[in-house]
Amino acid sequence: MNVSKDYFYLKGKNAEKIVHDLAIKTFLTDWCYLTPKLPNGKELCDLLVVFDDIAIIWQIKDLKLNRQGEYNKAEVEKNLRQLSGARRQLFDLRTPLELENPRRVKENFDPATIKRIYLISVLLGKGEEKFSFVRKIKNYIVHVFTKDFTQIVLNELNTISDFTKYLRIKEAFLKKNKPLVIVGGEEELLASYLMDNRSFAKFEEADYIMIEEGCWKNLQGKPEYEAKKKADEISYGWDSIINRAHEGSSEYEVIARELARPNRFHRRYLGKVYFDAQVRAHNDNTYDLFRRTLLGDGITYCFLFGDDPEPRERRKAMLQAMCWIARGVYPQNKKVLGIATEKKIQPTCSYDFCLMDIPAWTEESQQYIEQLQKDTGILLNPTIGYTQEDEYPTRLDQNEQRNG
Repeated sequence: MNVSKDYFYLKGKNAEKIVHDLAIKTFLTDWCYLTPKLPNGKELCDLLVVFDDIAIIWQIKDLKLNRQGEYNKAEVEKNLRQLSGARRQLFDLRTPLELENPRRVKENFDPATIKRIYLISVLLGKGEEKFSFVRKIKNYIVHVFTKDFTQIVLNELNTISDFTKYLRIKEAFLKKNKPLVIVGGEEELLASYLMDNRSFAKFEEADYIMIEEGCWKNLQGKPEYEAKKKADEISYGWDSIINRAHEGSSEYEVIARELARPNRFHRRYLGKVYFDAQVRAHNDNTYDLFRRTLLGDGITYCFLFGDDPEPRERRKAMLQAMCWIARGVYPQNKKVLGIATEKKIQPTCSYDFCLMDIPAWTEESQQYIEQLQKDTGILLNPTIGYTQEDEYPTRLDQNEQRNG
């Protein structure tokens, strides 16, 4: 059989593309960098994810099993060394690195901003029967993912917050050096983590831990899990807003990062509140503006829907005024994030964004927003509502939703 000399190179590239496409769905375009290059032109790694103070370094290999059902040890070790080398280049040698992706302009990577570093080795192809899902190289933990688990974890923990929380808690758990046997793939460990309220607390008192095959399949079959997946659907509308942040601001990345910070459960709630407000705005034929304010943990969200035949500058000014007022009315939150769009739901729409981070609130600021309130009527007599959301809705919750 004739094999092109480029076969293995292309195979590797296809493997990188598989993981990159999955990563974009989880971490979004703005923070994924495929095959970043060092100043000498060599590839640093296959994929680098940089979000806030987090860096995730990925190295991907498409390996076949030998007759003993094992990977070529030399190839596995090479993958680990490449990860260690990439980490050393970035954080020990501080080799200059210019980052670029389809969304962002070129920018220099700043290692001083990174506080959490994760190393991931992805071994595509058929997995070994006895598989080590974590390795150490030069005292650094490397998370080793199979092809199946890569697809599972990036689809299940599909926000930067959810994904890195799992890695962080798994690393802390493994440092306790408890004897651990998993029958099956790492998805069985992931299922235990999810069923234990995203922790490994139930293993605290155990001297020896054995996780049997079937935990992941059992979790997927639970009605609460199915209900969660259904309830999460609205959260992907929030993801679409994140992906359009670049349309509404020249300094969009800071805003996009704030939009992307919440986990999937939080995005579900944000999506529900936002789209409920959008429907109400669409059906409101009395006023040219519709507003909704949501108090989050450390941040206040302001949603503005406007019918304005004038230039968008008026809508932007109203959004900014709303954010200023919200910062004063709800002083417990130092950050305010505003989103504005049209009142009427239509195939195409425009977005404006506003982000304020004001740690100190002065008397002058208070006087300013009080005058703004008099001029605009914003949040003078707000109607306050409370809702409760469960990540895993029960059957009772589902029945109430259907009958409501």
